[in-house]
Amino acid sequence: MLRVVSLALVLIALALPAAAAQRLALVIGNNGYDEVPALLKAVSDAEAVSGTLDDQGFEVITVLDAPRREMNRRISEFTGRLQPGDTALVFFAGHGVEIDGENYLLPTDIVAPTSGDRDFIKGESIALSRLLDRVRATGARTTIAIIDACRDNPFEASTGRSIGGTRGLGRIAAPEGTFVMFSAGAGQLALDRLSDADTDANSVFTRALLPRLRQPGLELRDLVSDLRVEVRDLARTQNHAQFPAYYDELLGSFYFNPASSAPEEAVAEAPAPTPAPAPQSSIRADFELARGLGTVAAYEAFLARYADQSDDFTVLLAQSLLDELKGTEEVAALPPQTPETPAPAPEAAPDPRAIMRETQAALNALGCSAGGADGVAGPRTRAAFARFLGAQSGTDLTVDALGSPAALAALTAEGVKRCPVVAAAPAPSGPTITGTWSYSAKCPLFIRVNGTIRLTQRGSGVFTGPIRDSLGQSGTTTARLNGLSITASNDWGNVTETWRATLTPDGRGYSGSSSSGCTFTANLN
Repeated sequence: MLRVVSLALVLIALALPAAAAQRLALVIGNNGYDEVPALLKAVSDAEAVSGTLDDQGFEVITVLDAPRREMNRRISEFTGRLQPGDTALVFFAGHGVEIDGENYLLPTDIVAPTSGDRDFIKGESIALSRLLDRVRATGARTTIAIIDACRDNPFEASTGRSIGGTRGLGRIAAPEGTFVMFSAGAGQLALDRLSDADTDANSVFTRALLPRLRQPGLELRDLVSDLRVEVRDLARTQNHAQFPAYYDELLGSFYFNPASSAPEEAVAEAPAPTPAPAPQSSIRADFELARGLGTVAAYEAFLARYADQSDDFTVLLAQSLLDELKGTEEVAALPPQTPETPAPAPEAAPDPRAIMRETQAALNALGCSAGGADGVAGPRTRAAFARFLGAQSGTDLTVDALGSPAALAALTAEGVKRCPVVAAAPAPSGPTITGTWSYSAKCPLFIRVNGTIRLTQRGSGVFTGPIRDSLGQSGTTTARLNGLSITASNDWGNVTETWRATLTPDGRGYSGSSSSGCTFTANLN
């Protein structure tokens, strides 16, 4: 009886419309600095981004040429309007500087000190990590920060000493549920224009960003992947290195302009408006209700409510559980002596990104060193596939087949040849750091990072191997051992981090610090 009542209640709950979470944006553009070099395009960048976000359904708070007090006031207005489950976006165009591992956004009334007073600049600026923490504290489900502040250090010419990095901003550890994108990689300079003849109103980064914010059905990671390539290629026309960096701790997918069905040419009446997607928290709560009851009716009610979000993982899982439940009930209803094999479900169309991830995993398994299996065909993946093809004989595949089902089939075929590897040097008689190391690091802003490094000796005192951390980053470590002293660098793809450590006398541990301000210890597995 209680189960029947509970089922009735969940069916009523699932029939109610889901509350629509708001999408709120804070867009700041600062051109007119009082005591540091003025900028030309930050305000026009902010105005263009504001208009585009407004077209995509965001409520936009636009702040132009703001001193510190005004920036803080508008930030408080922004966080005060955010509610749990909302989407929050922050866009900043203007001057920024990295000091002691923290990125600071500069208001227009920032005072250029007469000496390298780092603490003064910290107190007069907006710390990016603290801004993101304030947004996160509101309960916003999704936080996106787009920072176009990777210009020359504004204090370099006005002080006797350098304050902060020479140019650009530094790496950041994004909190869970946050996606942060910079207009250039750590330490790189973002271009405002391509040449003196370039009359575009927007910076190189923003002009590549704007059309992608409007493109229907473009998921955030795909947007960033395309954007980074375009900005990099535009910068290369000026023999300049600019490769936008991003830090992804986002939960699930995100679309600025979700794809909508094309309208029919002739209809008797206008179709009903498409409801806004339900917040992920609502979907999960309703799913737990349905799964707790575990009945066909409960799952069907859940799927009917979220029919417009059929590609959501939770909805796909509910459909799978429903199919399994129906199959169990059908089998139970059949006579024991006459079981029937259910018809196979139709095969879903292959997902190109999933194929690429499987391809990268297969390349790594064959020793081809494709890097992280992120589904993006970067230079390292393409080079790994080329090495794989070079190791095979009689194949008809070319490098252009990368990412295709045929290429994946070739990689997983029986008898396929592994990529050639460089033989490791003979083990030395003295200390060595060959092996797999597990490390734990304490970084600025109370961030803790764990990871592994697998090192192989490549020469006298030289060791290299892959590194992977709990933030989802992967790269390559090159280390040199001199007695018990280790000097090393981690190549993360678009930024290089250096570190020093001391090996314990027994050779099973080391401890040290890195150029990013982290201290760490490591143990041999």
